Amino acid sequence: MRCPYCASDHDRVVDSRAADDGRAVRRRRECTACQQRFSTYERVDHAPLAVRKRSGSIQPFDPDRLHAGMQKATANLDIDPDVVRFAAARVEAHLRAMGESEIGTDVIGGHVLEALRALHPVAYMRFASVHKVFTSADDFARELAALDDDRLPAGHDPAG
Repeated sequence: MRCPYCASDHDRVVDSRAADDGRAVRRRRECTACQQRFSTYERVDHAPLAVRKRSGSIQPFDPDRLHAGMQKATANLDIDPDVVRFAAARVEAHLRAMGESEIGTDVIGGHVLEALRALHPVAYMRFASVHKVFTSADDFARELAALDDDRLPAGHDPAG
């Protein structure tokens, strides 16, 4: 690390602590040449991730857009905003763990649906109606029946 005062690349770390809610490390450094102190921040540098849209176009992945979509799906429901934020972060982590540089909206939407299914059935249905492009009430009915079937305990007979 070059000193911002004298440009020497010899320094020592005086203090190190977590910053930005644990997403970074703040290091207080002292230049051994001029004795000036300065701070540096260390953050994870994610490899770029691209989204392949249904139209075939490609755009950079935007975690804020992912979170905003999940917020819209959970709007006016009794769900802690921090829970939604953590769910969005988990979805992003799953996508990055796939190791792909380009991911289709169908894959992203599938991960979001799984996360929303665990949070609230209404949030799931709201997102599913957009992601799966519902065009009729029958689409809603089919998806709701599938959601209900998934929620039944193993071995449970819905007929009685």
